[in-house]
Amino acid sequence: MKKGLLLGLMLSVGFVFLAACGEGKPSCDLLYKRLDKCDKMPLKKEVFMEVCNKKADEHKEEIACSAKKDCGEFKKCLEEAKKAAASRRAQKRIEEAMAKNDLKEVLMQCDIYKQDLNADLQKKCAEALPKAYDELMKKAQELRKSGEKEDLALCFELQDHGKKIGPEKAKEAETVCKEIGLQVTHRKALAEVDKYLKENKDMLPFYCMESSIKKYDEFGSEFAKELKKELLDACFVKLGKAIMAKKIPEMKGFCNFSVQEIFNAVKANNIQNPELDPLMTQAAPLCEKK
Repeated sequence: MKKGLLLGLMLSVGFVFLAACGEGKPSCDLLYKRLDKCDKMPLKKEVFMEVCNKKADEHKEEIACSAKKDCGEFKKCLEEAKKAAASRRAQKRIEEAMAKNDLKEVLMQCDIYKQDLNADLQKKCAEALPKAYDELMKKAQELRKSGEKEDLALCFELQDHGKKIGPEKAKEAETVCKEIGLQVTHRKALAEVDKYLKENKDMLPFYCMESSIKKYDEFGSEFAKELKKELLDACFVKLGKAIMAKKIPEMKGFCNFSVQEIFNAVKANNIQNPELDPLMTQAAPLCEKK
């Protein structure tokens, strides 16, 4: 895309060639002669002419270079023409994407043509990056809220944009993506607790184990703290209360294992509940560590 007409012509038959020189009025015919004279064109003239004539308007600057009789001047002109053509293509495609508000396409074109961007296009590309980041961040926050699923492609793109903008945005993107994963696990945990309650199980699921709950603390964010609070309530108030009400009356001389786990967790996390508190008092003689 960056090599202009010449590279396009060569790619169409599997070759790459350099520029050459000749004489006459600027045209596809003269361009072929210039190229053939300086570096021996591997393309047959009829193939070259067919493609060149079809794309003459798009590559008029390169064709105009055929007026240069000196090979050195011709090659220099050709390089400048290719850059100008690439810049025009970049502007056209970037502006088309902007008109559709397709920021992903804008940034892709900005990356493809990064060597061919003029000052105006560089400015537009720079402005598009934070807009694309904000758009992706909004989607990530919605996904974090629902906990429906993880989206690796979304997070890869978001974090890539964040790194390009700066450390603060990079950290923000990393955090929200980790929290999406936490929310997905959290939703599974709540569903498992509900299942244990419906099945009247007298034990805690893995999600209520100390090691699982500690993972919430690793995030250090308010979002993670709120999720932890919700899980503690599900595990040790809702399910814990049901288990303790069932097992405490059966305890004779020692604390039931599940009751002990609940008792320890309630104490460790300073959980208070008017329905749970009396059960904690009943369990204390056998479950309180001396």
